[in-house]
Amino acid sequence: MRTIDDFFDTKITIFGVSFRMLDLFFGIVMLGLGIAVRYSLYDFESGDYSFFLSTWMQECHEAGGLPYLGITPGLSDASTINYGCMYQYVIVILHYIGGNDLHLLKSVSVIFDMICAATIFRITYLVTDGSVKKSLMAFGAVMFLPTCVLNSGAWAQCDSLYTAFALLAIYHLMKGNNARFFIYLALSYSFKQQAIFIIPFAIILWLKGKVKLRYIFLSPIVFFITLIPALIMGRELNELLSVYTKQVVKYSRLSMNYPNIYSFVGEGLSKDSRLQIISCGTVCCILLLGMVAYYIRDQKFELTNIYMVTLAIFTVLLCLYALPVMHERYGFIAEMLLVVYGITSYRRMGICAVVQAVSVITYSRFLYGSTVTVLWPLALINLAILLMVGYDLFLQMKRVEAENG
Repeated sequence: MRTIDDFFDTKITIFGVSFRMLDLFFGIVMLGLGIAVRYSLYDFESGDYSFFLSTWMQECHEAGGLPYLGITPGLSDASTINYGCMYQYVIVILHYIGGNDLHLLKSVSVIFDMICAATIFRITYLVTDGSVKKSLMAFGAVMFLPTCVLNSGAWAQCDSLYTAFALLAIYHLMKGNNARFFIYLALSYSFKQQAIFIIPFAIILWLKGKVKLRYIFLSPIVFFITLIPALIMGRELNELLSVYTKQVVKYSRLSMNYPNIYSFVGEGLSKDSRLQIISCGTVCCILLLGMVAYYIRDQKFELTNIYMVTLAIFTVLLCLYALPVMHERYGFIAEMLLVVYGITSYRRMGICAVVQAVSVITYSRFLYGSTVTVLWPLALINLAILLMVGYDLFLQMKRVEAENG
């Protein structure tokens, strides 16, 4: 055997996981190239940056940094930010670091892309019963996932921030650590309210005895702690708690570029009609999730790691398909978990690839002005994906049920 082969096969243990030097080399190369491809997009300015993010950064600079936290958004032009205060803390920190605002915001998102990739590695390691090779392939896939690259590198959006904590919450729930699940869930929600998409998943696992509600008090405690710096700087508690409520009532469009059931509805409806459909659609989504929970609750089977990943994907996709006013970026959690799902079989890998193709088209519509002008064909594809994942979930449940007799 060559000397280089001996070197590559040398093993080293990191956090209880045994890696070959070749494994580490592969991971480092994937990490470096993933950062490089994002950096190549750093000078691209999205509409969100031009109209919102750059404005918030400028407001922070004009306020002198920390005092920006104490300005109530909307009362004057001094603060127009409509994100939670956790993201405002990030903006203040970047003010003191200094540099190109666009590059700074993108760098934060890229850092959390890496955290997402590392967490997907850990989830895949659980699902594949300790396969380092498959886990590293999942890590590399996240670093080059088109939507992940575009979200941080081109869009300068912060979806990787809340998703990183949501993935950590799911990971620790799979490990049986309920306390950490509720802590990370609160941290995820403190960045963006889209963290609630994993709540149906948690409720179903509670019905199956996997989630222990005695730890639920940790979520409001952690969430309140995240508000303390803003409260100290002078913000009102009720105003901080109403940020997400204001976001919900801000839009009345049935679809915000996510291909779902509302893509089949004509765009000429009056605002009153749209608001009625939004209310009805929200109730119907809750009804559908309730039916899924009711069915799964009475099935006798052992929860496996791949089943929990599939359940999380299915419930998130169901929320996205049934709820109105969904942005194309809201599928970020599901797209990350689909990497784990896809690494387990070629058929599932195809589902992951199709979801990425649909998402890239919708991303491109906003970022680059894609030639795709209608969403209903993509909505049909997303419906097929939802049904296939749901059927797989059913088969897994019945398979485990049969094996257990």
